[in-house]
Order: sequence, then structure tokens, then C-alpha cells
Amino acid sequence: MTPGPQAPNISKAMHTTTNTQELINNLLNERESEYLEFKAAKGGLPKSLWETYSAFANTHGGLIVLGIKEEPPSKALSLAGLTEEQVERMKDELFRQLSNRQKVSTCLLTDKDVSIESIEGNYLLFIQVPPASRSQRPIYIGRDPEQGSYRRNGEGDYHCTPAEVRRMYADSDLAHPADSRILKGFTWDDIDLPSLAQYRRLFSLSDPSHIWHSEDDQSLMKKLGGYRVDRESGDEGFTLAGLLMFGKIDSIQDPQCTPHYFPDYRSIPGEDSDQRWVDRIYPDGKWEANLFQFYRRVLPKLQEVLRTGG
Repeated sequence: MTPGPQAPNISKAMHTTTNTQELINNLLNERESEYLEFKAAKGGLPKSLWETYSAFANTHGGLIVLGIKEEPPSKALSLAGLTEEQVERMKDELFRQLSNRQKVSTCLLTDKDVSIESIEGNYLLFIQVPPASRSQRPIYIGRDPEQGSYRRNGEGDYHCTPAEVRRMYADSDLAHPADSRILKGFTWDDIDLPSLAQYRRLFSLSDPSHIWHSEDDQSLMKKLGGYRVDRESGDEGFTLAGLLMFGKIDSIQDPQCTPHYFPDYRSIPGEDSDQRWVDRIYPDGKWEANLFQFYRRVLPKLQEVLRTGG
């Protein structure tokens, strides 16, 4: 497994195309986003910085800029007027707290990720937070992962649910990835055979000469990673990936599999419409809502949008 998509290194990109004054002027014309957060920090290193650090690290990374304030209600940005001494002190405090495992679970920053910039006597602290690898997640503040883990969504930091924290821990075990977990007690009765047959036909059309076409269903599932034998324990059976891809919806939502599984596609109209959505695909009892069937239904919708330039 590999880490998810990374945020653009905003501070590095801006430095390569502008001087310091242009860099800061550009920032003052920006808005907070999935990858960018401003904090005035007039009273020192903000407590909310750690929530943003956790959120960026657990999502795609991002840039925190201390020394820029937001003026309500217009949300216009301006320099907070920090002195060089204040910013130097905050930089030292940042690294001191990052080394304290009672404060934050993992330090992801090095000296190159933190820089001090100035314009017209105003000083700013740039903190480029890299995305944590799967093996490092969750990055959390305090001692309790379920209380101290955050994720970034839009321009806000959101507290992770216990289920999200458990999922990050499961994904962090690279030697035993979650989707290859053997589900005990699941049999061919839990597999939607028409879905597997449809997959075979599409596979045959896309690559008619492939040697896997001669495999029986169980052998094909092994080749696809949907059925596995654990050589260490001797356990064998369908994997989580196999059930998600070809399983019956009741089996997928079994407490021993993924009880909260609920694929949901919605076509949302423009902002000037009062409708929340105009088209929806979800498990409504009329089809086996495994990932393969969901893909077959949603792909034509996406292709239609791309064709029409929507």
C-alpha cells in the first residue's frame, strides 16, 4: 500500500516563483482551504495549531501560517504584526512540544519544514505539515487516539470518530492490510455468483487470451485476492476485499464484515437549485450493492458528465 495523494507544497511552490514580498501578498489574497490554514498567534503558539497539525497529517498535508489574521465578517486577511522575537519563540516552542510524546504522538517536521518570513517589519512562521504515512497514522494530540485524532475537510479540522481511528490503525498494519483480512465463517453462500459471472465476461472481453479464464471460481478468487490461505496460521477463507467486491449486501453488512458499509452516489444540481440531489444510487434492496455492481452503475453516470463537460 502507498500513502494517499499529497498536498502541494504550497510554501515551496510559492518560493520558487516569487520573492518574499510577493509570496506574502499572494497569501493575503488566498482563503483557508483543505491545504492552507492561517492563525494570528498574537498570544503565542495557538492551542488550535495542534488540531490542524493532526488534521493535515492524517489527510493530505498542508501549510499552517502563523501571523496572518482573519477580519470578520468579510474574512479579509491581514498581517497580525508579530515581532521577530515572538516568531522565534514560537518556533522553539513548536519543536519543544513536538518532542513531547505526551503532547503529540509523532513529530513529522524537520527544520526544512519550518521557516520564518518577514515583510515590512511583520514576521510570519511557515509550517509545512507533510502527510503521515499509513504506518504512522493516526497522528493524535494527547494520550488518547480516539480523543485526539483529527482530519481535514474543506477549511475545517474535524474530530475523528472512533471508527475512523480504528480504520487508520488497521490500515497502518502494512504486513496485514485490512482488505486481505480473512473473514471466518463466510462461505460461497455469501458471494453473489451473478456478479462474479459478470466480472468474468467483462474480463474475457478486455483480455480474451488471459490464462486466468480457465480457472474455476475459487481459483479465480484466489488470483484476485478475494480468497486467501494464511500459511502461518493455516486459516483460509474469503477476504474482506473479496466480500466487498462480489458479496451479497446482507453478508457485507454483517457485524463480522463491514456493518456500516453503504455505497452512495448522488448527482447534485447547481448551487441555485433547492434540490439536494437529482439522481441517486444506493442500496435500496433492488440490487446486490457490492462494489462491483456499484461500479457498473456509477461509471456510466460519471462518463456522461465527462462527455457533457459538466
